[in-house]
Amino acid sequence: MSTSETDYKVDHLFLLVGENPLPNYIAAKMLLKEKDGDKQGGTVHLVHSTDTAGKADCLERMLAPINFDEFISLGKSEADSSVIRKKIQTRVKKILDIYPNTTFTFGLNYTGGTKAMSVHSYRALFEASGVPDAKFSYLDARSLQMLIDRENYSPKAETVPIKLSLQEIFDLHDLRWESEQKPVSEPILHELAIEFAKLHTDPSLVIAWRWWCDNVLKPATKILKKKQNKPPEWEWKKDDLIDKVTLKPDFALQKLNEALQEFLKQPEESKSLLEAFQQENFKTVKELGNFYNALWVPEDKPHIEKVIKLLVHGKYLGEYESELSLNKMAEISKEIAEAYNQSDENEKPYLEKSKDACRWLDGLWLEHYVLHQVEEISKNHPGLINDSGMSFKVKDAKKEKFEFDVAFVKDYQLFALSCTTDASKGLCKSKLFEAYIRARQLGGDQARVALVCCYNNPKDLEKEMKVETEVDKKDPKIAVFGCKELDNLHVHIKNWIDEINRYYAP
Repeated sequence: MSTSETDYKVDHLFLLVGENPLPNYIAAKMLLKEKDGDKQGGTVHLVHSTDTAGKADCLERMLAPINFDEFISLGKSEADSSVIRKKIQTRVKKILDIYPNTTFTFGLNYTGGTKAMSVHSYRALFEASGVPDAKFSYLDARSLQMLIDRENYSPKAETVPIKLSLQEIFDLHDLRWESEQKPVSEPILHELAIEFAKLHTDPSLVIAWRWWCDNVLKPATKILKKKQNKPPEWEWKKDDLIDKVTLKPDFALQKLNEALQEFLKQPEESKSLLEAFQQENFKTVKELGNFYNALWVPEDKPHIEKVIKLLVHGKYLGEYESELSLNKMAEISKEIAEAYNQSDENEKPYLEKSKDACRWLDGLWLEHYVLHQVEEISKNHPGLINDSGMSFKVKDAKKEKFEFDVAFVKDYQLFALSCTTDASKGLCKSKLFEAYIRARQLGGDQARVALVCCYNNPKDLEKEMKVETEVDKKDPKIAVFGCKELDNLHVHIKNWIDEINRYYAP
């Protein structure tokens, strides 16, 4: 007994709608008979609960102009076998009664919905009167194949010939861009980002540059405002007030000297410096000590000089200047975009304002670098990746906001890449966990997730994450790339994709 290329396609396809409508979308596109001339194409019957009614609406909109019959609502009875059986068999009887002299094929894809819905729906269609040879199927998250059940035989595995865009995946979940802020499809200043990535393979430079961003760049471009009954928060200065920011190797020592000079003015003439420290229980000594430990000590000077040399070479900083002009950096970014014919006003693939340049230096460069590395894979391996982008700032129907840093799609499989220039384990783990949750929410069990960061022990973090998410330690669905992998990151990402393909091979 065997199946041809198309005998799994049916006239009437029942789909069980779960929290993730992506498998339903794939099943409808693949398993339903297409319209052929005057012959009408197949019809979809969506079986949903009260909680997944909105997902059913999204599917109907996304699958147009495919034919849909009235939705089959189970209400709150998604685990009630009698309700499920009655509703499905009633629908089958209605179809056969309307077209008594027509032979139809029926099918059920039981990937979505709850386990109870799958079991009871399978049984209901299997036992339905007038349906002698129903086609049952399941989208396998491991092999990424559609498994067609065959009585007394193992399931027939069919390749899924469907490629999705990132936009389609977001649309399936009825997600919209926040404030009409579209995702970025072209990396900005990718050549400079490549050089930044090379420098960040050194953990010492990571620490030194992070100090400059937090203690020099941020105060120069933001104001710490007090909030009533809330902790103070950083807010952007007006763009015309953001221009130059000091960048020189000895600036940290200069800042420490200023802090010490300021403190020396504080003690009263009648008190010694020691008495002043004692009065505050040596709190100031601790603060100054913490401040000093975070500074660019002499060992850090060569690392900052490397960044300065890089910026001078790119003409973002004059050879004898000690102040970096954010406005000038934005202007050069626009000139480069125009040279590459990328000056589309709708997308603006350049740094539009000084604060954009600040964001780029503060860590956004890593996202642009990762996107460029994904594009390198697409260029070197045509057809492997069908869509990619970054900065997905979205909100759902409940107006909950979240963000994807970088993402790409291989066929219909979502790969989500979270990015951070932070080197602390706590923040890196938090970013990875959030990306894991969101990736599964959008891409289902087929989704894969990675963190690109500056943490120096990425494999330890990867193992820990797999334990907490109950993922087998050999399963490559979660990956972490640290500072050592930043140089030629596209090679490591491609190796990760290959490892996934081998692990999940049928």
